[in-house]
Amino acid sequence: QNIEQEISNDEVWNRFALTILAKFKSIEYLTSTF
Repeated sequence: QNIEQEISNDEVWNRFALTILAKFKSIEYLTSTF
């Protein structure tokens, strides 16, 4: 169960990191336009 839990946590962290990167890129894009 620990291994499965670690895998699920990695998936959640990957999605969380991708979301942050997407928001950061969008903010960087907005700041570059203005």
